[in-house]
Parts: sequence; C-alpha cells; structure tokens
Amino acid sequence: MTLRSASRLASRRRSASGFSLAEMMVSLTIFSLLMGMIVEFSVESSKNMYLSEQKCTINKDMRNLTSQMSDDARDANFFVMYSNYTMAARTTASQELLQANSGDFLVLVTYGTPPSTLKFNIRPVASIVGYYRAPYQTNQTVIDPITGQAAVGLEPVRKFTLTVGNGLAANQYLLATGSADLPAGGTATTLEALLPDASQATIDSHTIVVQLAQGLADGCLFHNFWGKSVMLNGKIVQGNNDTSVHDTYNFTISPRG
Repeated sequence: MTLRSASRLASRRRSASGFSLAEMMVSLTIFSLLMGMIVEFSVESSKNMYLSEQKCTINKDMRNLTSQMSDDARDANFFVMYSNYTMAARTTASQELLQANSGDFLVLVTYGTPPSTLKFNIRPVASIVGYYRAPYQTNQTVIDPITGQAAVGLEPVRKFTLTVGNGLAANQYLLATGSADLPAGGTATTLEALLPDASQATIDSHTIVVQLAQGLADGCLFHNFWGKSVMLNGKIVQGNNDTSVHDTYNFTISPRG
C-alpha cells in the first residue's frame, strides 16, 4: 500500500467516526450563544415595539383631548371648576374654584339666546360640557391596566355633553336678577343643579377620552389661571404592570367669553 493510499484510508476512517466530543461541545456552545443572542434581540425588539405603540397611543390621546377641548372652549362663554366630580364637591356656587386653584372637574358653559319676553338680559344655558377624572371601579369590566384594580392617582378622564332645552316651558335659567324676570314657564336654577348626578351608572355612561391620567397641579388636572383660562397640567400613562409609558401634557384653553 502506498503512502497516498494509507492517507486516504485514514481520512475515510476519521470521517466515518463523526464529531469528537470536543467538537460537539464547541458547536453546542456556539449554537447556545447564537440562540441567546437571537432570543435577546427578539425580546428587546418586541419591548421596543410595544413601547413605541404605547407612545403613539399617548400622542393620539393628547391630540384627541386637545382637539375636543379646543372646540368646546371655542364655543363656551365661561368655565367653572370644582375640586372633583362627587356631589359633595359641587352642590353650591360657593364650591366653585376661583383663580389660582386646581381641581379635577372642569365645566364649560355656553349661553343660549335670551327670550324677548325677559325684562332683563337673563341668558339661558344652552349646553354644558364637562371634563373630569374619576377612578375605575373594581366591579367594572375594564379597570386600571397598570394596577389591575381600582386606580389610585392614575384615573381616566371622562367627558359629558349636556344640551339644555331651549323652549320656554322646559328651559333652565341661571338665577341672576330674580325669578320675577323669568318668562312664563321659565325655571330659575343654579348651574350646579344642571350638572349630571354622580352615580356609577351615570359615570359609566360618560365617554373616556384618556385612559389614564395623573394631575400635576397640586395633584389635580385643571388649574384656574386668573379666572380667564384653564391650564391642563398632567401625566398621561399607557402600558401595563411590567412596562408602562408616560408623558407630561400641558395645554391651555380660554372660553370665548
């Protein structure tokens, strides 16, 4: 047998015997490192994608809230603020928050056309738009996605729109110069008496415009700026227990007056 033939035979024997233990260990180590890098990359990519989606949702919430509040303020004649939406916080005019105060319940009011039968210019309220923060309830099907329970500090922003009847018999009037100035069939009342009740059924019926928000102005969402403008100062949150995203939101509106 020649030297070349012996070399070929030895090479065939090595090939037939497969990988050695050392070669297999090296291969498995390299494979494990590659798989770990792939898994880590996939997890990080999924997390970044999730965060991007939540940031987009926050930006959408901000644009939606800005658009709605701008339109409502443009139509409103004046605004009133209360500390919160509970009945105990807004039963009388004395509970209306004056300039430099902050609260979680904003009311935008639009006047209607005064009836010609009035002695004085008592203007009827035509519509009311309210924005307020109210916590999710534990018995609701949708609750705080961050904590999985009734929210503490982080609460949804809800909105209601109330149209007040403009007929003389059904109309409601702000109590101004007295009931003697009201037309036949008119009813004198206060702004607080026109607001919706604070029952859970009523709250659930109001539209959620922001899923989760936290007030930053003394812990409240709205700030009365010199009685002429409303500054919304808060933190909007999206996400879950593991990963949450938030962004600060500052916006000012002024009713047309």
